Amino acid sequence: MQRGEEAALELLYARYGGLVFTLALRIVGDPELAREVLQDTFLRCWEGSESFDPGRGRVPWWLMGIARNRAIDLLRSRPHQARLREGEQLAVGIGEPTQPDATDSFPTRHAVVSALQGLPIAQRQAIELAYYRGLTQTEIAHELDTPLGTIKSRTREAMDRLRTLLWPLIEPQQEIGRP
Repeated sequence: MQRGEEAALELLYARYGGLVFTLALRIVGDPELAREVLQDTFLRCWEGSESFDPGRGRVPWWLMGIARNRAIDLLRSRPHQARLREGEQLAVGIGEPTQPDATDSFPTRHAVVSALQGLPIAQRQAIELAYYRGLTQTEIAHELDTPLGTIKSRTREAMDRLRTLLWPLIEPQQEIGRP
């Protein structure tokens, strides 16, 4: 990707698109918004491929960080977007979806949910508050009335465990080189 080869982006998307979408959906809770995050994540990946540093982590973790940040940014901007929509008097129909949730077919989603359920409750709480509600570790400590050091330890232990549990899903067969 750093050489401008679109095939590299296509390969990255094919391998990790489902994982990024699953994370985005879990954070934003809406398939349409999750698709927006997915697209924005890979656009930012393409435009910022020079920011990838293999010494700081592997490709999927870099992508997940971009996706998480984009999803949280999107959530934080929703009140502003709602005000804009009201000002423009857009009519939005709310009804039952016409198709079943497409994410149910993603094995990635099931693997992530299973891995999260396999964590001790205290670790799972810390991860869910950080990744799905966008709270900082300080905010999590305040919300759970737990010392910050404890929250940091729980989060690190949970991430290590999730990395171990999800490794085959994230790094199938062979490692992709630099993006």
